[in-house]
Amino acid sequence: MENISTLENSSSLLSVTLHENNFTKDGSYYATVTRNTATFKNILSEIAEDNKGMDPYMLQFAAILIQKKILKMLEQGKAVNVLDLGTLYIAMKCNAKGKSEVSGSGNFYIKFTPTELANSSLSKLSVDKIVYADGTPEIIAVEDLSEGSEEGRLTRGKPCRITGGRLKIGGDGGGIFLAPAEADGSAANEDAWIKVSESALFRNKPSELNFFVPEGIEAGSYRIVLRTAYLAKDRSRKSMLEAMSGALSVA
Repeated sequence: MENISTLENSSSLLSVTLHENNFTKDGSYYATVTRNTATFKNILSEIAEDNKGMDPYMLQFAAILIQKKILKMLEQGKAVNVLDLGTLYIAMKCNAKGKSEVSGSGNFYIKFTPTELANSSLSKLSVDKIVYADGTPEIIAVEDLSEGSEEGRLTRGKPCRITGGRLKIGGDGGGIFLAPAEADGSAANEDAWIKVSESALFRNKPSELNFFVPEGIEAGSYRIVLRTAYLAKDRSRKSMLEAMSGALSVA
């Protein structure tokens, strides 16, 4: 019998991520909720902790007996009410175009319908954190690929690498720009930006961009600006998304 463990992550923060709905094209979002999963053993350990004097191994043994009986009833084709929290029931996948294509053995899987008791346990939940996953590019690092390069410094005419997320350049107006940095580190007016030519971009991936720094630009401090409307192969977003790096030295 395995030892009963404690929760590896007891965080109860409820984080919701809102994703842009790219099917309706009406600016709506759909939500996903992060999971902080309590395992079978986690539940047993907390019950034992809350009920001092109860033998945790006897509790585990009883729970395993219940588990085995539930599985046995499912094997018999029964729907099973689990602790009045909901019902496990059997469903079947079927893509047959006619009676002759229906499999006699079936392609079964388990579904679950919660009870009102289970749903009512969520009544006091509140969202601790909301994240908008709008597809905006994320620049994690910018690295000079030439020999003897220094951190935070790029070399004119030499290759560099941007790593991050959702970086792939696409869509009309998309590209990589070098924006001269002002004394306070902010980017200069867009009229002064220098666009990296498409021919200089030799790796265009969602997590990595490789390109040659324009050779003719003046030495100085710049911020890299990414603009992209890339969504998927042969598909672009309606609006252009943008990300900007911190100030970098170009020599």
